Amino acid sequence: MAIRGLLLRWTLRDLRGRWVLVAAIALVLALGTGTYAALLGSSDWRRVSNDRSFELLLMHDVRVTLSEGLTADAGALAAVLGRIPQAGQVEAVEERLVVPTLVSVPGRDVLVPGRIVGMPVDATVDRLHVSSGRGFAQGDPAVVLERTFADYYELPDAGTLEVAGGRTVSYSGHGQVPEYFAIAGGSGGSFTTEAGFAVVFAPLATAQQLAGAPGQVNEVVLRLAPGADVGATATAVEEELAAEELAGTAVVKADEIVYRTLYEDIEGDEQFWRIIAGLLLAGAAFATFNLTTRVVEAQRREIGIGMALGLPRWRMAVRPLALGVQIAVLGVLLGVGVGVITGRLFGGLFRTLLPLPVWVQAFPYDTYLQAAALGFVLPLLGVAWPTWRAVRVEPVEAIRVGHLAAKGSRLTPLLRRVSLPGRSYHQMPLRNVVRTPRRTALTALGIGAAIATLVAVFGILDSFTSTLDDFDAETTRSAPDRVTVQFADVLPEASPQVAAVTGADEVGESATTLVLEATARSDGAVVPLVLSVRDIDGGLWQPSISGGEPADTATGIVLSEVAARDLGVAPGDRIMLEHPQRTAQGATQVTTPIVVAGTHPGPIRAVSYLDRSQADAFGAAGLVNSVEATPADGVSRDELTRALFDVPGVASVQAATALTDSFRGALDAFTGILGIAAAITLLLALLIAFNATSIATDERAREHATMFAFGLPRRVVVAMGMTENAVIGFLGTVIGVVLGFLLTRYTVEVQLHRTLPEFGMPATVSLGTVVVALAVGVGAVALTPLLTVRRLGHMDIPATLRVVE
Repeated sequence: MAIRGLLLRWTLRDLRGRWVLVAAIALVLALGTGTYAALLGSSDWRRVSNDRSFELLLMHDVRVTLSEGLTADAGALAAVLGRIPQAGQVEAVEERLVVPTLVSVPGRDVLVPGRIVGMPVDATVDRLHVSSGRGFAQGDPAVVLERTFADYYELPDAGTLEVAGGRTVSYSGHGQVPEYFAIAGGSGGSFTTEAGFAVVFAPLATAQQLAGAPGQVNEVVLRLAPGADVGATATAVEEELAAEELAGTAVVKADEIVYRTLYEDIEGDEQFWRIIAGLLLAGAAFATFNLTTRVVEAQRREIGIGMALGLPRWRMAVRPLALGVQIAVLGVLLGVGVGVITGRLFGGLFRTLLPLPVWVQAFPYDTYLQAAALGFVLPLLGVAWPTWRAVRVEPVEAIRVGHLAAKGSRLTPLLRRVSLPGRSYHQMPLRNVVRTPRRTALTALGIGAAIATLVAVFGILDSFTSTLDDFDAETTRSAPDRVTVQFADVLPEASPQVAAVTGADEVGESATTLVLEATARSDGAVVPLVLSVRDIDGGLWQPSISGGEPADTATGIVLSEVAARDLGVAPGDRIMLEHPQRTAQGATQVTTPIVVAGTHPGPIRAVSYLDRSQADAFGAAGLVNSVEATPADGVSRDELTRALFDVPGVASVQAATALTDSFRGALDAFTGILGIAAAITLLLALLIAFNATSIATDERAREHATMFAFGLPRRVVVAMGMTENAVIGFLGTVIGVVLGFLLTRYTVEVQLHRTLPEFGMPATVSLGTVVVALAVGVGAVALTPLLTVRRLGHMDIPATLRVVE
């Protein structure tokens, strides 16, 4: 009992004497395990939140939309559903009218394209969730603004707005329907975010009045009974519409862009977070194992003295093992706190980025227990290995300290042949690095894992920014002030609506285009396209085309490089193009073989171009649905936009850079999420450096005392420690930058392309990111010995040198 009491008091004394070091190593462990749990655990609560949000608002199982420009009498589409073989499986049906528009907020500098969604006030499919205000009221023509748009511009929950044609309408709240939980698309196949696209939910009668289409609908949504064959129902609806000479498309819930994006985003993020969390955990693991090992090796002499006095070896092993248990327990407990705090920060950012009606966030205990198990074992392994080595040798071997205890490496003799300028002690930092290669490697790997995470995080942001900058340069290569005017319908080029735009006093030059939605197929690969039929060799702007001859554009299609890669084709190859074709009865879907004339560098996969000379083959000769226009002399782009806002038939007016502006807005929100991971990696790198320096100070206390005894000033000893740390930090930074670049390439070009196939970008790591990595990995790590200045100043030199060999 006396021995046990002595060992207990001894371990408690160690804890009091090293509580800062124990806490710091435990915090390293906690950062790795807690962040691992928070990052990977986010997938579970995001998935549950999605499920409950979609179910709360009764999202449709099938959505049927008539081809662009087509409408039907109210009740006609519901009647079509009643004639399909699966009619008995349909539980609820709602007809809607969805039309593009422009939205302006009086008194605010807000003028964006948008969409009016006319729906029943008491909808039983795709119900409206009102987040603020009173929402719809029976017989009241007031509308409801989409929540994220209203939040972005900080609009009150009641007011007025203007829609296309200069019509004023009152709104009485902010809300959501499942199809618009995330703003992922605009009119005409464009892509945007809540900053550049406004959805207006309106009672069906109000939407019909605003669209000038009384009694008309163009969309129907339905929910099916559990177990119903959704795919067969969608196919039957399309066939029945074709029999009624109504061209339309049926989309099942799983294929809705918002539904698919929200769930695929979780899967893609999970892969990305697994990489980041794995790196953080690996960095913490290397650091914890290395630091605990070095702490025990610093006690090697005391273990040897105990064995020399006759104490059993197992009793001498208890004290260092107790240190490992202390670090493990404290690390696991701190990890819970880190996981909760980090998880809450992530949850808050996701709520801002995706404000779903229902958010359920529980602490991911299963994921945390996986990381905590590793976190508990690592310190024990870190102390068990050097303890086992220390108790296996003869006491006289264990008592040896300093350079006598280090076996060195094959590189050590080589340093004797290297003549460095200055005095002999100038070589000591490099000799210290080389003579203990295992310690150096583990410390460098710990720092390298943290730097790799930092480079990967910032590299993803660099890739987005670089791609958007290149796209901006391509878009503004000619006529940078131009705007794109989208009409609500396909019109003859000589129509009054087109003439009203091209002939407006505020318009300088103009060019008409036709934007169609199509699908490209090649060897089983399928890529949705937004096809712009234009004068490729003329007009206000022409895309940069590579890989083909200029004459080829008269007979072929120009795809994005991303689409060509996904289809597995190159210029000169042939693809099958499924597209609408105008007929006397309306529009029908046909498939046409066409040659790939070339590729363009735009990052949006869907964007493709077709020369106007081929419009005849599509039954679209002389038809347009958009106009590109530049401001007249003395007219600003904003003045041009507002002037065209009042032209009848205009659905949207967007600047040429609206697309990249929208992506930049989304990137700002994503930056906040990555910023948390970057801050944690920075803290982890600094903690690793601090702990390594603190332990090195203990290990080399006798060396430092000897140098002080010979008259070396404290600043020289600190400078030597800084030099040694700089060398190790440089090695870790080189490892981290290389590994970070490889991770950036994998994440951007593989994982993100799987998650967001519509957007393609090359991996880029900027010079600024490398400079930040060097500043953290070399600069900050090199500065950590400054924290030991006070400790070195209070050193008892005679007591430190009093060692029995």
